[in-house]
Amino acid sequence: MSTPQIQFHFEHGGEFVANLLVDKAPETVRAILDALPIETTVYHSRWSGREVNFPVSIDSSLVRENDTTIVNTGDVIYWKEWEKKTGAAEAVAVYYGAEVTRDHRGYLPVNVFARIPPDQWARIEEVGIRIWQQGAERITVTRVSNGSDLEEE
Repeated sequence: MSTPQIQFHFEHGGEFVANLLVDKAPETVRAILDALPIETTVYHSRWSGREVNFPVSIDSSLVRENDTTIVNTGDVIYWKEWEKKTGAAEAVAVYYGAEVTRDHRGYLPVNVFARIPPDQWARIEEVGIRIWQQGAERITVTRVSNGSDLEEE
């Protein structure tokens, strides 16, 4: 069976595909897939270094799974203000370098739910640096149709 994937397409050029980690973060993957397609604005991180991120409104009841505060190039994560019971901010981020996830309050645990293969890392870095230097742009995230069904994974 093929691995379910999502695709990121950036307004000013560049796209890449991430493999969903169904076995490590099944609830997060399901919530992301249910929210697709996502069309929004992507920003560069202020606190977590080599990261581009965009706000989402997915499922405030999601729990931590496959969570960490240390991420690597190609990691795709879901983050929310875990301590808030209602009205929590949520985001998805893509890392183009190894980083520690944090904000002004300190370390932030995140759910790693997908990974972009190494053969696409140069493209991720190009997009990340462009957004860092030139500012926010539009992003579209869609599911890749590869004939696999999540229920079969």
